[in-house]
Amino acid sequence: MPLRVIVVGAGIGGLCAALSLRQAGHDVEIFEKCSFTAEVGAALSVTPNGSRVLSSLGFSFERARACKIVQWDTILGDSMKRVASLDLSMAENEFGAPCWSVHRVDLHNELLRLATSKDTTDSKPVSLRLGAQVVNASTDGSITLKDGSSHAADLVVAADGLHSVLRNTVSTHDANAPSPSGLSAFRFLMDTKVLEDDAELAPVLKARGPGIGLLIDAKEKTSERHIAWYPCRE
Repeated sequence: MPLRVIVVGAGIGGLCAALSLRQAGHDVEIFEKCSFTAEVGAALSVTPNGSRVLSSLGFSFERARACKIVQWDTILGDSMKRVASLDLSMAENEFGAPCWSVHRVDLHNELLRLATSKDTTDSKPVSLRLGAQVVNASTDGSITLKDGSSHAADLVVAADGLHSVLRNTVSTHDANAPSPSGLSAFRFLMDTKVLEDDAELAPVLKARGPGIGLLIDAKEKTSERHIAWYPCRE
């Protein structure tokens, strides 16, 4: 018997859950506090185990303009000398799927298309409510929105991210708030053509190689510093 399911959050995890439940024949509705008008993100790498899951859901890496990753190089950042190289071209034969890199927005858009598409009659499309902020939930299967309205289902899936509202509803103890680790990550995108057209940067791009380049600071002994550089859109 199909279940009525509420998924709170329409990020990567929420969309994967909703799509899986849709394909299993259930009636799924997503409640998402954002409007997606400013959906952003940077590059993501998808290892073979993740690739196999996405492929089983019908995900099209071609439609998502993903890049197949065939090599991982460790490079000295000051000289661009390659100190180690990992061949990933055998990933598909070894693990059943290749390694990919993809822009987060493209990954999200393809999952959203699969979840909400009306192209198939085999299952009911996922219903998506945007601007629907969930402020509370109960273990009886109900949620409350910021506007005061309540909604109930047979199952509620908490996929509302790092600052989850639903975490304490399902946890057996008070969940600790995220704490600083002392580590920082800065992510940005740059058009490859800009690098190719720059006389000083073009040789650096060539030295990076065809896959993922991990540029390291081998002289720094106390702090870990590196740059992970790879393409994410064909």
